Amino acid sequence: MAFSQTGATYRNRAFILAQGRFGQLLADALDDIASQAQATQKQGNFAKAGTPSPPSAPTAVQGAVANRVFTVNVIHANAPAGTQWVLQYSLNDSQFGDANTITETLMHPQWQKYLPNGVIYLRAAAKFQASDQSAWVYLGGSAAPQGLS
Repeated sequence: MAFSQTGATYRNRAFILAQGRFGQLLADALDDIASQAQATQKQGNFAKAGTPSPPSAPTAVQGAVANRVFTVNVIHANAPAGTQWVLQYSLNDSQFGDANTITETLMHPQWQKYLPNGVIYLRAAAKFQASDQSAWVYLGGSAAPQGLS
């Protein structure tokens, strides 16, 4: 498979190219390596230096309950490839500060689970595997989270 340079740069490239035929061959090889590293960085959502920025926050959280089975949909328009969703649910605590707060990382923006009696509050955030998470988005909004029962 042939690779070509797609905007990746490295130090002394102009000097290497000025060294004649050997310089051109070396620059071509380094261009291929730089291109492959750039493709890996882009496809893996990696930053040049450290943790990548998280994706945008989800647009909304939707939830429904039937026979104590909770179904949650995280709405996230144009979510970048590799996005994961962090779902947090809390039993009877809209502030998510109690011992009954559970956090799960989802590979798909839909979740279903049987939960105990009580009012369940939900919030979601987006993240890449190697990033921090985005801001929380609450079922019903952050000002007045809506509970499901």
